[in-house]
Amino acid sequence: MNLIKIVSKYYLENDWCCGDTYESLEWYDTVKPKPTYEELEQLWSLLLEDEMREIRNKLLQESDFRALPDYPKREKWISYRQELRDFPTIWALDISFPIQPE
Repeated sequence: MNLIKIVSKYYLENDWCCGDTYESLEWYDTVKPKPTYEELEQLWSLLLEDEMREIRNKLLQESDFRALPDYPKREKWISYRQELRDFPTIWALDISFPIQPE
């Protein structure tokens, strides 16, 4: 888990200072309490899912032209693009993105 990445994304408006560990997260905000370790873990999962979707969307965008009716091996690319669209429903840390057709 990358604390700096999490706190920078979800707590940017709060006053804090962060090192590499939860214990090093210094919380200066007097309005909002310091998030618990468990809350940060949940946010880390959300952040990873967001990043996965960004990569997936980029791969879809880069392959848009390969779905045109006259593109060679179009059916393979359409299948690949469908796998990308389905990917968020099966995504986990140990699963890789579908492989592009050759």
